[in-house]
Amino acid sequence: MNNILLIPGSFNPITNAHIEMAKTAKEKINASEVYFIPAHDTYVAKKKTLIPGKSRCRLIEEATPDYMTYTSLEIDSFLPVKTYDTISKLREKLDRDYKFYDFYICLGMDNIGTLTTWYNWQPFVEENRFVACVREGQNLDKTLKEAGLSKYENHFVEIMIPENHISSSLVRDLCEQSKFNEIKDIVPENVYEYLRRFYDVLNRI
Repeated sequence: MNNILLIPGSFNPITNAHIEMAKTAKEKINASEVYFIPAHDTYVAKKKTLIPGKSRCRLIEEATPDYMTYTSLEIDSFLPVKTYDTISKLREKLDRDYKFYDFYICLGMDNIGTLTTWYNWQPFVEENRFVACVREGQNLDKTLKEAGLSKYENHFVEIMIPENHISSSLVRDLCEQSKFNEIKDIVPENVYEYLRRFYDVLNRI
């Protein structure tokens, strides 16, 4: 059975750090495919600036290697979708095509620490495996124990990611100040060009 890596998030916008994290996680689990799962617009709209879902998908597609892609299941839904339901729908789709995978879901430690509060958390954890993105000073075993997830420890593997403080929110903040030169090295070129156009219009309003 092949491994498939799923990475949920807002990707508002996707950054070089996201792509490097995906490459590290893919190598860790020897995944054959990587799917980014951009969040529904109603979730992203809670943030200060919303890049429309279709644009976020296009930016991911253009910025990533051929073995990476996206699924628009959440973007295309009329109403917000729970992560468990999104993963289940994707599994059903692949199973219909006789493509059987072990699903690995890439999550930050903050999300892992709150997994037991998620919708359908128990089947979600039991049916899938997880790649924990661990930063310096964080400990996966401790987080699982504190979250009451120790009995599922064999469902988790970890990758170390750098404490580089690069985030989508930092990129948006810099763009809102028209500091485009400061984002040039932290986002893919296509994202940089899109953001210049997008915020040039937005900052005039």
